[in-house]
Amino acid sequence: MLTTIDTPPPAQDSTELFQLRRRMRRPQRHRLLHGYPLAAAMPRIAEDLARDSILPPFVASRGLLVGVLPHPFCNPAVAGCGFCTFPHEAFTSRKAAVVIDHVVREIGQTLEARPDLAGRQIAGLYFGGGTANLSPPGPFRELCRALARAFDFSAAEVTLEGVPAAFLDRSPSLVDILCEELPARHLRLSMGIQTFDQERLRQMGRLGFGNAETFRKVVQLGHARGLTVSGDLLFNLPGQPLDAMKDDVRRAIEIGLDHLGLYHLVMFAGLGTTWSRDQGLVDALPTNKQAAENWLELRGMLVALGFDQTTLTNFERREFRGGDRRFVYEESSFRPDRFDMIGFGPSGISFAGEGEGAVKVIHPDGSAAYNSAIEQGRPAWDRAFAYSPRDRRVLHLIRRLSALSIERPDYRASFRSDPLDDFPQEFAAFEGEGLVRITDGTIEPTAAGMFYADAMAGLLSWKSLRSRRGGHALGRLQGDDNAGGHM
Repeated sequence: MLTTIDTPPPAQDSTELFQLRRRMRRPQRHRLLHGYPLAAAMPRIAEDLARDSILPPFVASRGLLVGVLPHPFCNPAVAGCGFCTFPHEAFTSRKAAVVIDHVVREIGQTLEARPDLAGRQIAGLYFGGGTANLSPPGPFRELCRALARAFDFSAAEVTLEGVPAAFLDRSPSLVDILCEELPARHLRLSMGIQTFDQERLRQMGRLGFGNAETFRKVVQLGHARGLTVSGDLLFNLPGQPLDAMKDDVRRAIEIGLDHLGLYHLVMFAGLGTTWSRDQGLVDALPTNKQAAENWLELRGMLVALGFDQTTLTNFERREFRGGDRRFVYEESSFRPDRFDMIGFGPSGISFAGEGEGAVKVIHPDGSAAYNSAIEQGRPAWDRAFAYSPRDRRVLHLIRRLSALSIERPDYRASFRSDPLDDFPQEFAAFEGEGLVRITDGTIEPTAAGMFYADAMAGLLSWKSLRSRRGGHALGRLQGDDNAGGHM
């Protein structure tokens, strides 16, 4: 018989339904992409704890992903492009080179402390942070060489993320350096397009990052070298008509993008971004009802035009189905039951541990704090979260919703229980609101549920974080807020 663990006494149905509906009225953020707990909810590590003993070993039987944030720097004309909550500092090549040198040192220090990692086969490597390709070429080459010495990338997918124009104007080209220094199974580029609308790009302060012709040239550059190319689009911008959103999608397809990330704008008064302080822009945002309808239209459009939806926000050309050129890093990161993750650089995230011994750690966001930690020769993380049995279940469900399917047999194999037994009221509320489709084998978000995924994640984590707020084994637990969250 299936059993439940850590489950509070059953409440009235209206409690979970009330909480869900309250969350559905609030701004829908990209909580599921950030995992559990959110960055802002991660407890600060108590000063008297030995940081090198916090993260458990990376078990050889599990897959391993590597995320590298080479630096936290950016240079848009408008702070944070108006909407971005990622940690970022003003860019200079000199400062970026200094941080990258510390990332190289961190890789070496990690291998010294954990020699069992040396030569480990890597499933995926992601150079992220939104502006990784602003890295100076020389330091970036050294970073690639350090990674190639440390790990085996022969079966890995490697992605370089960045500013569109910087893929074209670096000399020598970071794309060529990537091809020369990292002998991976597959290489890909990922760029933040946001929109093809010139006036919107000006409003974002992104005209220096490129325009429609720039985006096209990046796709041509990648394809000429055998790489796949993805681009991220925003929709539900202030006052943006649906036809303009559809035009962005059409133009993204026309320039030949292989993968498309589709993100609705996260903005609300008090968020702290430049745009969120402009009441006119806040007032021009669509209601959640209209924003969800726009999502349904755009999703249907992409499917009709030959794209498969593979995760909550990722779409790929149907021709990639079943092939080895698919984008797999994100999907793998949504399998905490099968993959560990190690993060290098500012804001880097690591996750390790089988069963009930799992821990998640995060590095400092700022370059000065990160550099200081590396210079002291200790692990850089300053936030950590040790998962309880219930927390592991919450993590699993949130990550699998991101992957569009909770496989009930996998859940049973991991936890010897069923999601509907462990979270009966939550899933009853989701199903009642038309957000999930439940079968004997799976629990899948509906198209509407994909838009309201943030509300579902918030409800799943609500009781766990509420019961633990104010105290945690590794430090003080913060609020469950991703206003400054990142991955």
